[in-house]
Amino acid sequence: MLTRLRAIIALMRNPRVSAFPKVLVVGAIAYILFPWDVVPDIAPIVGWIDDLMFLIGALGMLFNAAPKAKEPAAPGRGPIIDVTPEPPSASGSGSSR
Repeated sequence: MLTRLRAIIALMRNPRVSAFPKVLVVGAIAYILFPWDVVPDIAPIVGWIDDLMFLIGALGMLFNAAPKAKEPAAPGRGPIIDVTPEPPSASGSGSSR
């Protein structure tokens, strides 16, 4: 669980991940914390299910938006998620003639 939390934090900081899934994750956390809900939390189980589904959907979109690595993690498994940010590009400045 700690590994997934670290991956979520890394993806939230990664500039290659678009802003939309990041906003959805923040919105899902706010939806859980604030008292207004589509289904009130007064109904114990049913009220928590909509909170959980919104968070699961937002995290799913975040992981789907993650840049994929080229090589598979292990034989028979899909590619690992690349959470390393791209290095800054050295564009045009600093060359002398």
